[in-house]
Amino acid sequence: LLCGANANGHYWKQFVAGEFKQRRMVALSASDGHKLWARDANYKGRPITIGDRILAEPWSYNLYTGEQLMREHPLTGQQVPWSLMRTGHHCGILTGCDSGMLLFRSGDTAFYDLEADVGVQHFAGHRLGCWINAIPANGLVMIPEASAGCVCQFSISSTIVLEPRQPRREWSIHSAVGVNYPVESMFINFGAPGDRKDAAGQLWLSYPRRKAYQETSLDLALDLKESFRPNGGYTGIHDTSVKVLDEQTPWRYTTWAEGLDKFELPLLGPQDPPANYRIALHFTPDWREQAETSVFDVQVQGETALSDVTLTPSNTHGIAPLVFAIPSVQVTDQLRVELIAKQGEPRLSALEVQRLESPDR
Repeated sequence: LLCGANANGHYWKQFVAGEFKQRRMVALSASDGHKLWARDANYKGRPITIGDRILAEPWSYNLYTGEQLMREHPLTGQQVPWSLMRTGHHCGILTGCDSGMLLFRSGDTAFYDLEADVGVQHFAGHRLGCWINAIPANGLVMIPEASAGCVCQFSISSTIVLEPRQPRREWSIHSAVGVNYPVESMFINFGAPGDRKDAAGQLWLSYPRRKAYQETSLDLALDLKESFRPNGGYTGIHDTSVKVLDEQTPWRYTTWAEGLDKFELPLLGPQDPPANYRIALHFTPDWREQAETSVFDVQVQGETALSDVTLTPSNTHGIAPLVFAIPSVQVTDQLRVELIAKQGEPRLSALEVQRLESPDR
């Protein structure tokens, strides 16, 4: 594979401006030297190969055909180019191994599981060097100290070795390109530290969205135009500090938007016809002793959809989440939701939006 690019990862501004669109890759047959394929690939850093795929940051291509790899957009369900976004400062390129693990710097040390394809995950407090110093071999990842002399200072300035373990707190940052509408489904986890897949493989997007340190054009941006009542905001607890009575996705109820007044979901574009959606709102009652009961109405598109929703403080056995479904709401552009507090403050942890089938689809 013939390719070329500067190894420095700072050139996002030039990438976004389209200055790398003519960067090419050429694949030659190892047996006779004949050209197999060639294409413009618009990559930012030097490509690497893992198995039968090329990682030409931020994209991925088939090694044997040059075809760009695609995946499903988490909101629209459309096929869009596979992408990877580093949210933090970085200099060096990607490295990886045949197991499908990528290693790189994204502010902190970061990794990506190509098989799970859940997004970029971070190992905080430590950084890779300015070049390639992560060595995956024999089931371990060895990272010799390589930050000395650089102006980027981190608390863990030493060699570290990572070994396999069971998944734990699998928060990540997912990226996607293309427009975010028309929405087929949207799963939001309010206040979460990152994106995460549930046991069924459904991706829950954190909100507010985590932004990259500079514009990359790869972030899955959302603006819900939310507003809070006084002293409201996003908050949460550590997922080990209290038991959540939901065996499948307890992490979904450890963060929430407290005192949320109203928000809007952009579901349809200017040229999209009206559509009907099913809505599910996930609430987390307060579990603390002598906490106040919350009572509120839920208005959707300006009309009351749920009356006197009551969140009674959970008992000492843990948090018992409450889920309220609204079977069908017609949307022409935005889905507008307002929480009318009567007593206490509502605590919205998660939101599901799913488009209903219509006769003309």
